[in-house]
Amino acid sequence: MKAKQKQGLLIALSIFLALCSIGFSFNGTSFLWFWQKNPIIPIILLCLVFLVVRYWLKLEIDAHRQHILAEYERSLSQNEQADFKKLLSLREIEVLELINNGLSNKEIANRLFISLSTVKTHINNIYKILDIKNRREAIEKTNVQIKL
Repeated sequence: MKAKQKQGLLIALSIFLALCSIGFSFNGTSFLWFWQKNPIIPIILLCLVFLVVRYWLKLEIDAHRQHILAEYERSLSQNEQADFKKLLSLREIEVLELINNGLSNKEIANRLFISLSTVKTHINNIYKILDIKNRREAIEKTNVQIKL
């Protein structure tokens, strides 16, 4: 039985039990409320209603919790798989590709016709944006994202 079917059944049962607790009977001359003859019956029925509603709320909370966790995990995976090229400037992407090719800072500077300090600045920006600490991590992280 699916969760929605269980919840529908629990709601119907709760309504039925609540209506039974306020019911009445006819003794031939007058109507008698259950409260008049047997006060324990409606009390028991209302306790059952309480328990059924409590169980139904537990099912609802569990369903919402699962939905929230699924959305959270999905958003985490999207953040981890974010395309690094959207986060970096064009020059930083060029520097990163040259790092992936195994070039040193000096070779990168010569290839791109920029100063060595500019290369170091780009590399530091790449490290901050990708949340990494060294070239090896940069190569691993960008290669994993390229494969995805």
